[in-house]
Amino acid sequence: MFEIYQKHFLFYQRVLAQKPKDKNKIYSLHEPDVYVIAKGKDHKQYEYGNKVSIVSTKDTNIIVGVASHDKNIHDSKTLTVAISHANSNRNKPIKKRYATEAMLVQR
Repeated sequence: MFEIYQKHFLFYQRVLAQKPKDKNKIYSLHEPDVYVIAKGKDHKQYEYGNKVSIVSTKDTNIIVGVASHDKNIHDSKTLTVAISHANSNRNKPIKKRYATEAMLVQR
């Protein structure tokens, strides 16, 4: 019977053994892929979740692409993934791109 639950027990042991300074900590038992997203704002320095990129049309805001990122990467690295996903759903490739400043700054 232990074999059936072994994966769960190992997961819980990892949670109990983690230290505050450890990398790749588990923040949620129900959603183990959740990670810390630093916001850098005084009133809300951190959020917990997953980063998503949404591509929509400029005038009508129709969503044409969505990309979920499994790691907390800088916004500038998410644009290419999001645009390629949006292009895979369209007959014609996207010609003009509008993005936030954070997405355009390379880090």
